[in-house]
Amino acid sequence: MTNSKIAAGIVLYNSEIERLQENINAVKTQVDQIIFFDNHSKNIKNIEKLISSQHIKYCLLKSTENKGIAFALNKIAKYAISEGYDWLLTLDDDSVVYPNLIARYSKYLSMKNIGQISCLLKDRNIISNNIENKNSWDLKEKKYVITSASLIKLNALVKAGGFDTDLFIDWVDNEVCCALRKVGYKSFQVNYVGLLQEMGAIKSYKLFSKIFYTPNYSSIRYYYNARNSIFVSRLYPSEEKTRKIIVNQLKMMTQIIFFEADKYSKVKAIVKGIKDGLSKKVKRERYL
Repeated sequence: MTNSKIAAGIVLYNSEIERLQENINAVKTQVDQIIFFDNHSKNIKNIEKLISSQHIKYCLLKSTENKGIAFALNKIAKYAISEGYDWLLTLDDDSVVYPNLIARYSKYLSMKNIGQISCLLKDRNIISNNIENKNSWDLKEKKYVITSASLIKLNALVKAGGFDTDLFIDWVDNEVCCALRKVGYKSFQVNYVGLLQEMGAIKSYKLFSKIFYTPNYSSIRYYYNARNSIFVSRLYPSEEKTRKIIVNQLKMMTQIIFFEADKYSKVKAIVKGIKDGLSKKVKRERYL
């Protein structure tokens, strides 16, 4: 689909300048324009200086407060639609894509009922996750894909109602997968390592000869993860079972108690998230 117009959208929040530069360099030759949305960064002057020094077509949208990733993505999507773009590559400010990502995606964009397409990723904090050429498949349908480095079809996103701004952060990507599926669109993943990313501050541990990982999120991230995962399970009961989500949150609490710092505030945040997720009104607004 060489005739498709593709924009990249980067959500900014107190962005690390060197990493943002790396991000821009990686994506600028693969898309027609970069649309930035700043969630009231403290270092906005440095961000503006960096962006304006790039030889790229860009737009910088700004908020006077941190409105969350879903709100930012909707604003980026609305601008992209107004400019006639067909597809939007969604990125965090610390995401660094690989050189041939859009070329890999482009082979599949004419598929029927495709809502979005994603790739495999490498986490900067997991040295051992060498996943390139591990499997023989080329493309497969996925229940969930992460937002970062996903290429989403904008008219499908409109039909799905946009990203759910009430979620703020966490499970925003899972929820939009459910919303797309509800209106007949699928999410796919290519067998290509196309993203270098940090998923929290992952650390590995070995227990009884088994290696596992904990994300070491902040308390607020653990709160939103618990609240939003339970809310999504109630909003889409055919996709997730609330009881299973609660069990997973209890397991996470156990891991925190054994392996993470700031145990009390994190466990307290998860408990509050579970309560708020169970009491939250089950309703999904349209945002696009």
